[in-house]
Amino acid sequence: MEPRAGNPTTRSSAALAVLTLVWLIGTPYLLVRGLGEGGVATGGPSNHDVFARYLTATAFVMVGAPAIAAFIAGATRRKAAMLFFAIATVGCALLVFAVVASGNRADPAQPRSPLPSNYCVEHSGGDNDCPGG
Repeated sequence: MEPRAGNPTTRSSAALAVLTLVWLIGTPYLLVRGLGEGGVATGGPSNHDVFARYLTATAFVMVGAPAIAAFIAGATRRKAAMLFFAIATVGCALLVFAVVASGNRADPAQPRSPLPSNYCVEHSGGDNDCPGG
């Protein structure tokens, strides 16, 4: 007996295929688009807000698509597909958390603290005008 077009197995297979394509094509597309429109890759003026929005969307697609696919595969009793998409979800989530953690270490937009007023920079090859030296 062949599956009919309205069969739940056919619909879930189509859903898994679409989610896989969204995951594998959408993630790099959003990342490249964010790099381009954010000005990070073009060398022009960078717009960090646009880049941050695209990066957030990339993270949601990167983790969300395999998570939904794992749920659908589990609901339709496809153990191998569920295991694959669950492992992919965990791996992608770990990658997103690693990128977020590395980005929170230093804030490049925050200005450096000014040097003290009595700071003296020594230069080589000449007289040293710094006090005490």
